[in-house]
Amino acid sequence: MPTLRLEVPDSLAEKRLDHVLDRLVPDHSRSRLQKLVRRGRVRIDGRRIVRSNVRVPGKAAIEVELESSSEPRSLRIVHEEASFLVVDKESGTLTHRADRTKDPALADHLEASHGPLSRLAGNERPGIVHRLDRETSGLLVVARSDEAMRALKHAFAARNVEKRYLALVHGVPVEESFEITDPIGPVPGKADRQQVHPPTGAKSARTGITLVEAFGQHALLCCTPHTGRRHQIRVHLAAHGLPVMKDPLYGTRRQTPLPPHIPAPPRLALHAAGLTFPHPGSGEHVAFEADLPEDLRRTVHALRPPH
Repeated sequence: MPTLRLEVPDSLAEKRLDHVLDRLVPDHSRSRLQKLVRRGRVRIDGRRIVRSNVRVPGKAAIEVELESSSEPRSLRIVHEEASFLVVDKESGTLTHRADRTKDPALADHLEASHGPLSRLAGNERPGIVHRLDRETSGLLVVARSDEAMRALKHAFAARNVEKRYLALVHGVPVEESFEITDPIGPVPGKADRQQVHPPTGAKSARTGITLVEAFGQHALLCCTPHTGRRHQIRVHLAAHGLPVMKDPLYGTRRQTPLPPHIPAPPRLALHAAGLTFPHPGSGEHVAFEADLPEDLRRTVHALRPPH
């Protein structure tokens, strides 16, 4: 991400920041520069600024972190209120910007299209209450106000939130409904991987599993995590011989290949389909759903036997 470094001339001393940027960065529109300010991409004398109406002293040093010109992915807004948004995230989109990548994230796109988000979680995680893995699609609630962020964070910490995922897996469970309660922790020497019953760092984990549909040697499952461990659903299913299709980390050699005529999912076959939480204002529970995306529906339809 390139950084533009500027010095404020005396002629612009004490002018509003958006006016100063408009004059000093003529190849960017004022609205685009204001969005960079809202995202915390502008510093004055080393101090990060998130409001465009601040007055800038003469000789001040301004740093502007210019963003990638890549176009944002389409945003599917499921629900919108003044204090929060519910979004159906596409697979392949980061929830928030990560240290190891400069790709624009969902939080960036939301601020660009819907205005400022809460900064209580930090400037790198605007509005982000919880997250989904990059390749997982589905529902996220995003806080626009600090009050909503506090209320939603409390609800997640108190486990007063219900999340429901759909997973296409190799194998078919013996029981139609069951729970997996194996503790989860890191794989020694592999920071990006988790395992059940680790030698150290084990944390309790509980996932409810319900068979939605069986397709011979494959299945569609509904998974309800009652705890929030990293990669919990993927780790639990793989450990029980039901690895999620196209999982690059937890796929196993025991998985049953799809028949040649069945289109394999183009990515991790995991989708956050349901989300229920207390409304950050009223406290009453509100529920949202997101249908299985087309890329996963194609595989499901092909797996079903012809009538």
